[in-house]
Amino acid sequence: MRKATMLFFVSVLFLGLMAGCLNNNKTATEGNSGKGSQETYKWVAHSPWPEGTALQLLAEQIADDITKASGGRLEVEMHAAGEIVQPTELLDAVENGTVDAIHSWDGYWIGKIPQVALFASVPMGMNEQEYLGWITTDEGRELWQEAYDKAGYNLKVLDAGPGTPEIFYHSNVPIRTLEDFKGLKVRAVGDWGAILERVGASVVSISSPELYQSLERGVVDAVEFSGPASNLPLGFHEIAKYLITPSVHQPSSVSSFIVNQEKWDELPDDLKQIVRLATENMWGKGFANVAKEDFKAMDEYRKLEEAGKIEIIEFEEESQKELKVIIDQYYEERAADDELFKKIWDSQQAYLEKYKYWKDLMTPKY
Repeated sequence: MRKATMLFFVSVLFLGLMAGCLNNNKTATEGNSGKGSQETYKWVAHSPWPEGTALQLLAEQIADDITKASGGRLEVEMHAAGEIVQPTELLDAVENGTVDAIHSWDGYWIGKIPQVALFASVPMGMNEQEYLGWITTDEGRELWQEAYDKAGYNLKVLDAGPGTPEIFYHSNVPIRTLEDFKGLKVRAVGDWGAILERVGASVVSISSPELYQSLERGVVDAVEFSGPASNLPLGFHEIAKYLITPSVHQPSSVSSFIVNQEKWDELPDDLKQIVRLATENMWGKGFANVAKEDFKAMDEYRKLEEAGKIEIIEFEEESQKELKVIIDQYYEERAADDELFKKIWDSQQAYLEKYKYWKDLMTPKY
């Protein structure tokens, strides 16, 4: 009798433990099945950057960071220029769902959304630290989204870090002064193209995959594209003797990571946060990595100059000052004609006034 009673209690205990284990497993499963927590997603993303350039490596780094940080729950597949759609078609492609996201530079879209040029780059304007502060801690981020919303686009706009200063031009003729631009056929996009037209240049808009052939065939006399690390592998120095500095037209730039709104909305909050952090992280990580590659590329250009294969020219200081006056006048006119443009421009200038007062006081003169 005692043995039977003991066996009964052991059986009850065992069944109780098993029930508890089953219940715990069910709870754990239910606890992880919050909205989208076990669901996986895949985005097809695209850039306008040629394969192998530093800009494309930035785009691929963001895709890789999101994929790894999410544990594969959100896989981002990044494509280079022309693989699915052409660079000029990317904004429409992400709007209509042909691709789910794009990594780009908003200066390409000023024909559709004129105000976004101020978030891409301003000739002789904000540097990377100034853009960082204005966009992430001031009004920039909200104003950027507002520009897309008011233009009627159903897109989520994420800032994706700054670009390094660009090479001013690779040219078949020397460009030393503002006068040298008169009658010159040059590649330029966005506001910079409109500014160059004011100094007498003949501006041609050419997408990145066509730059080399256009320069080689004489469609243009000079091309600008990006920083040293992106320009060097494209080989402009092979067909253009002159490399012009400094980065007058683009002392800094900002990349965007733009997501189709429906694709963004379907993500659970934790994956949205991962995407946000991965893109925001490029303000430091992306800039530092590209700058390191720029150092190496500029050293290669130096060696090419020493070998007599290219000549590095510094655009004269007096011409830079003259150009700054033209640039400021251009943006003042743009602001006078466009209420939202003025709102963004005034916000930038207000931030710069505070930033430069602090920075000038705190920076040693050495």
